[in-house]
Amino acid sequence: MENFGHSDPNNALKMGYDAYQNDWPLWLKDLLKQQSVPTNILPKVYLPSEIIGRISPQWAEEFGFSPELAVCAGTTDSTAAILATGIQNTGEAVTSLGSTLVMKIIADNPVFNSRYGVYSQPYGDRWLVGGSSSSGGAVLKSLFCPGEISDYSERLLEKIQQGKFKFSNLNYYPLLMPREHFPVQDPQLQPVLIPRPADDLDFFQAILEGMADLKARAYALLLELGAPYPKLVYSIGGGAYNRAWQYIREQKIGVPVQLALQQEAAAGAALLAGRHFINQ
Repeated sequence: MENFGHSDPNNALKMGYDAYQNDWPLWLKDLLKQQSVPTNILPKVYLPSEIIGRISPQWAEEFGFSPELAVCAGTTDSTAAILATGIQNTGEAVTSLGSTLVMKIIADNPVFNSRYGVYSQPYGDRWLVGGSSSSGGAVLKSLFCPGEISDYSERLLEKIQQGKFKFSNLNYYPLLMPREHFPVQDPQLQPVLIPRPADDLDFFQAILEGMADLKARAYALLLELGAPYPKLVYSIGGGAYNRAWQYIREQKIGVPVQLALQQEAAAGAALLAGRHFINQ
C-alpha cells in the first residue's frame, strides 16, 4: 500500500468533509475547480475500521509484519480515547478533562450548529455530538502549582466526606484569555474570576464549580439542539482522577459521573482495528 490519499470521516471533518452525506461537499469541489485543482486530490474517505488495503511488501519486510497484514481506516486521537471508554448507547457521554474541556454525547442523529460551536462525528451507526471549550485544567495550572492543586483537592474531598461542603455559587467562567468556542461561540468572551474570596481554597473551589457549571450548560444546550441529555458521564483526562471535582460535576449535571476504566487512545485504536475481525 503506497497511496497515502486515504482518510476517515473524523480526520477529514476539519477539511470540510460532509460526514452526513458521506462525501466531499459541492462547495469544496467547486472551489478546487475554480483554482484549477483536480478534485481527486481530496483523500478517499473510509469508515473507521474499514479495510483500505494490505501493507506494502517493503514495510512488511522492514518491520517484520505479515505481508497479508490489513491496513484499516482509523480515527482522531480524541475519538479513539472515547472508543476506549466502551460507551456505545444513546445518552452515554464522555468529558475529556485536560488542558481544555471536551464534551461529547452519543446521539441517534447528528447535530450541527456553528453559532454554538457544536459538531457531530460518526460513531458506528450513531453520532458523537458535542464541542470543545477553551476552559479547563490550563486555567488551574496558571493560578496554582501542582502541590496546591493536590492539597486543595484533598481538602475539598474531606469537606465532602464530612458533609461540610457548600457551593460558593460565584458563577465563574474560567478562561486563560478572552476566547470561547462552546457552549458559547465568542472570540471576545472575557474570563470571569471575580469576586475572589480571601481564602485560596475557596477560590480554587469556585473555579471547579465554574467549569462544572460550564459542562452542565453545554449538555443542556445539546439537549435544546436535539441531542439527548446524558444518562451517565464518563470522565477521561488528568482531571478525571480528581474526586472532589467529580462530586461537584455530579451535583451540577445531575447524573452519575465516573472515571472511565480505560481511556488510552491506543486502546481505542486497537478496538477499532479489531472490529474487522469480529465482524468476519
